[in-house]
Amino acid sequence: MIWNVAAATLVAAALRFFRLGHPSLWIDEVFTWYGADIGRPMPLSSLLENVHGPLYSLLLHTWGAMAGDSEWALRLPSAVLGTATVPVFAWFAARWLGRDCAVPMAWLAAGSPFLVWYSQETRNYALLFPCVALAGVAMLALRERLSAGRIAGFVLASAAGLLTNLSWVLLIPLHLHQWLGAPDRRRRRLVVLGAASALLLVILSPWLPRLAAVWDWKRLHPAGPQSTEALRGGPAISLGAYPFTLHAFAVGYTLGPAIREIRTRGSGPAMRARAGELVVVAALFAVLGFLAIRAAARRRVLIASALALLVPALLVSYGALQNFKVYHPRYVAVSFPFALALLAAGLADLKPRARALAGAALALVWGLSLAHLYFEPVYGKEDMRSAAAIVTRGSLPGDRIVAAGADDVLIYYYRGPLHVERYWLGWAADSARMAAKLDDARAGARHLWVVWSRGEDLDPEGRFLRHVQAAFPAAESWETEGVRVWRLPGAPSPAGTIRPESNP
Repeated sequence: MIWNVAAATLVAAALRFFRLGHPSLWIDEVFTWYGADIGRPMPLSSLLENVHGPLYSLLLHTWGAMAGDSEWALRLPSAVLGTATVPVFAWFAARWLGRDCAVPMAWLAAGSPFLVWYSQETRNYALLFPCVALAGVAMLALRERLSAGRIAGFVLASAAGLLTNLSWVLLIPLHLHQWLGAPDRRRRRLVVLGAASALLLVILSPWLPRLAAVWDWKRLHPAGPQSTEALRGGPAISLGAYPFTLHAFAVGYTLGPAIREIRTRGSGPAMRARAGELVVVAALFAVLGFLAIRAAARRRVLIASALALLVPALLVSYGALQNFKVYHPRYVAVSFPFALALLAAGLADLKPRARALAGAALALVWGLSLAHLYFEPVYGKEDMRSAAAIVTRGSLPGDRIVAAGADDVLIYYYRGPLHVERYWLGWAADSARMAAKLDDARAGARHLWVVWSRGEDLDPEGRFLRHVQAAFPAAESWETEGVRVWRLPGAPSPAGTIRPESNP
């Protein structure tokens, strides 16, 4: 078993480090870059303002002080953590479902496109996964026997999970079930539960004021005031969110319709264009899902499985229905270690020949998904790096640059002498105001460079794109993956014109 897990870990390292710095950063990765304060001191106030993963930001800040903030350097901690997740997951599966599940779990963790994706991204999910698994191991140990060492292990793993990503709280129902479901020392378990919960609240308390201010918690109250304004230009959840989550867990985001295809073409046409891949994935994982459910029943973990897989999805769905936060598979990522462990148990229950056949089918599907991840630009992140290079090469003194969309990503990539100014795509809702704001940006400039990306959130109908194309048909333009660049003629600066604010 040890040699199998070691081999799977080496394969995981190869998959996670391959082309690690090749894709451009996307907007959430740049938010992480901001929060890590790389190249400058990180004051305590900055760390306390970060409620989206202060532990990961502190780790990245420490590493970045030595390695810098290139794409490769920013993503390396996630790749290392993603590699280390393989033996941790194997340990978790062995403790929860049996030793025979350790080897299948190690290989599944090594090759899962969902895990590889987050192991190549500057986000905290690569740290969240091992925290979830370690907390699970600690809880299973506590279920067997209470001891000071086991309590301390659970508290430490839970604190790390909370300070990595707040979605860790979605596992509270599962942990309560496991903690209080043990038949021995119920009174002592209640006392220890109260003490451990209080300690975790104390650990989290420095961030509680900021947490109270970041989100509108009143929206979660069933009878409380709710905003009907769309959070990202569309509904916060739809019925398609659930099959999309299952698909992402199964094969990542790089098989079937690409996310950018869904945004630009609509889900119907995008799915029809990739129907063959979807059918293969659905058929394969219908069989594997049945095996996983059967394995859960045989190992008597159906209730725990439901609490780990269904409750987080229900809680996140409720938040989306209350217009609190948009539903996304990554918000239920805490469920993934349990889903993968059940899949490992289903494979472990097969006879060797059937297991080899299922493994080969899985390797083919996952191999295609990973090939898309590495080599198919449509499945990748927006290519803001190339767009910024176009602006850097072509811009001259007297030009002006505006970012319409993911402005923070352009700020990361453009390190030239000009300021990057923000053009808010929300102005597209009012055609006259949209045109006026663009004219204001052109006023007094030799040329105006417009860099557009991710417009579907604030301008899902593409009004800004149509306006630029219609108003400036002869303007030079360039297109990289997911990004468009125009060089528009400047305009005289009339008296009283107020220039858009520029970034510091």
